[in-house]
Amino acid sequence: MLDISFDSLTRPQWEDLFAQAGQSALVQSWAYGEAKRAEGWTPRRLLIHQDGKPLALAQVLEKRVAGLARIARLNRGPVWLGPLALEDQLAIITALRRPWRLWRAAALFIAPELEQDHASRLGLIRRKAPCWGSAWIDLTQPLDVLRKRLDGKWRNMLVGAEKAGLSADISATAETRLWLMGHYAALMRDKHFTGMPSAQITALAQSLCRPEDLLVIRALTPEDEAVGGILLARHGTSATYLVGWNGDMGRKLKANNFLLWQAIVTLQAQGCRWLDLGGIDAALTPGIAAFKRGMKGQEYCLAGEFLSL
Repeated sequence: MLDISFDSLTRPQWEDLFAQAGQSALVQSWAYGEAKRAEGWTPRRLLIHQDGKPLALAQVLEKRVAGLARIARLNRGPVWLGPLALEDQLAIITALRRPWRLWRAAALFIAPELEQDHASRLGLIRRKAPCWGSAWIDLTQPLDVLRKRLDGKWRNMLVGAEKAGLSADISATAETRLWLMGHYAALMRDKHFTGMPSAQITALAQSLCRPEDLLVIRALTPEDEAVGGILLARHGTSATYLVGWNGDMGRKLKANNFLLWQAIVTLQAQGCRWLDLGGIDAALTPGIAAFKRGMKGQEYCLAGEFLSL
């Protein structure tokens, strides 16, 4: 019999189980849930267990509508705390839907941590939102193995950036983060796209246990000119690529290749086991998708988003 405990874990208890999970999504982290309070969401943190054994965590964001009805969203959850058979995963997803049913004046939007091939097994109403796909880099592998695995052209660009004398500046200060987000905001305006808002990054920074869990890596020329930068978020033993920018000189010097490789080197040294490349969408951003695929990570595509009434 599956049991669900609501909001029963302290933050240290949640963080400890979250770290044990290995691969985890940023949006299921305690810090992300706290950051969403600024947008009117209340994080509800569920522990799913059986016979006293923890099986999964799930962070559901909940909001009241007109003071009565509740809408809730589960994104990239549950966080599986160990290997489970598909039937057990489906049973857990079914169980955690129960508190948000129509007869309880509630509805749950759910984008489960479940592979796309199993979507039909959920028996839910699919929304038209696109399925989420990305890739994991296994940071437990030796650096020479990860480097050899890179696409040949990608690796050649990295070698060119290194020969050009680029160096990495690694920082977790608010000043460096604001510098990067300022360039990123300008890039969004110039290229007419929508990325992660600066306000959301600021809220996330304020919710972290450790400032170093939000990391900026800048590419510097031998003259100490910053020509590119990326933002990474650490959560549990995983990390996620969030934001990237490089200027004209950065593109010429292949700063993006240098920065992503430096992310691997830095995160591995800090004890991270997995790096999520932050999304791969060949339809909307084919150039970015091709670049990330050059890192030869373990690709995944999730089931999509559904409505549970």
